Amino acid sequence: PSVSEPSRAPTLAPGRWPQALVDVAPDPDIRFGALPNGLRYAIRRQTIPEGQAALRLRIDAGSLMERDDQKGLAHFLEHMAFNGSEAVPEGEMIKILERLGLAFGADTNASTGFDETIYKLDLPRTDEETVSTSLMLLRETAMNLLIAQDAVDRERGIVLSEERARDTPPYRIYKTRLAFLLKDQRLNERYPIGDVEILRSAPASAIRDFYQAYYRPERPLLVAVGDFDVDAMEAQIIEAFSGWTAEGGAGDDPDLGPVAPRGLEARVAVEPGVQAALQMAWVRGPDQRLDSAARRRGEVIEQLGFSVLNRRLSALAQATMMQKSVAVVGAAETTSILANAQEGRWREALSAIEAEQRRLVEHGVRQDELDREIAEYRARLEANVAGAATRRPSSLAQQILGATAEDQVVTSPAQDLALFEAAVEGLDASAVSAALVEAFQGEGPLIFLASPSPVE
Repeated sequence: PSVSEPSRAPTLAPGRWPQALVDVAPDPDIRFGALPNGLRYAIRRQTIPEGQAALRLRIDAGSLMERDDQKGLAHFLEHMAFNGSEAVPEGEMIKILERLGLAFGADTNASTGFDETIYKLDLPRTDEETVSTSLMLLRETAMNLLIAQDAVDRERGIVLSEERARDTPPYRIYKTRLAFLLKDQRLNERYPIGDVEILRSAPASAIRDFYQAYYRPERPLLVAVGDFDVDAMEAQIIEAFSGWTAEGGAGDDPDLGPVAPRGLEARVAVEPGVQAALQMAWVRGPDQRLDSAARRRGEVIEQLGFSVLNRRLSALAQATMMQKSVAVVGAAETTSILANAQEGRWREALSAIEAEQRRLVEHGVRQDELDREIAEYRARLEANVAGAATRRPSSLAQQILGATAEDQVVTSPAQDLALFEAAVEGLDASAVSAALVEAFQGEGPLIFLASPSPVE
């Protein structure tokens, strides 16, 4: 295949939800809304466990958005959310949360990724004070951080200590693997932990530049799930965030770079202490189609084919796993076969997975194999439907965040089951076999071997 299409999928207009554009209906138990300034919110009542809730603020910006002189500052900014705002003096946010019964780390946390920053509050109570104070703290994080130079200097050592703690053999293997699979793409230059020299010396003004460019009302999603009145929660969100207006120029969404044209390539990464692992991968441009019933049907068919291959691989001597084709932060799609090979036996592992993959592509799947995987897939979805009422607020909030990050419609377990049944009605093995041939198209195959010792 040729060089891929442009790397980032089209984004929705501010304040729009994907269900306005596609033929997939959203979960009817979730209230989806947007403020005139563009901020979107999703609210769901969940009374189990009683009196608890999960609040999430997702900013559609992470390390990929950083300039060359800002590497690591999206993550540094996440730290500054706890270090002073217009309404909360430095050092007071944690104390406020503790007075409300939230423990920092367990109930209160944040994370920075390539393309998102998420702030998390799990509330032990949903009384008026706890909810209103929590929304105030998220509002302060979104729009009123001070980012003072002295506070930045005090936090610098903590950020640098996280960089040192993360520099482990598995993490170095992860970076080497990603650099190999996504050759010459932007992800390899923008790991969230950043550049040590920049972290040591970056002024507060560089962090404020990122804050003003990307913490803008058109980028966030606010999710509230828990034991509360939906109307009352919506009113509080409107009150807390309606006054948010953007200042200065908006930051751009970066060009992640095309998937490089490649043939058969191999890379060996040696790191003492890691387990020997083999990966065989095909890489192609990202799927930029909108969510739809047809797209979901295709994904079900593909996954059923991968399940057949996984079952075949599990019968081999090597512990192996087929990995469904996955999107890598909008930069590419990969289809991989992974094998944990005993040290010194990578040849046998590679031969086994290559032969099984080739056999599947050339001869396809049998109907009896497909029928078995359909039954297992259906059983999992039926179990999800049966357990829908007892899902925890945090897991429901994460589901909403995950779907929205991919511009997908948020659907319920019952809807997922109905979409599955429509996808498999009359499905025969030839359709699945054809989908598997398509799934293994792309640049490569690329073979990556992680080993604790040198390999000839």
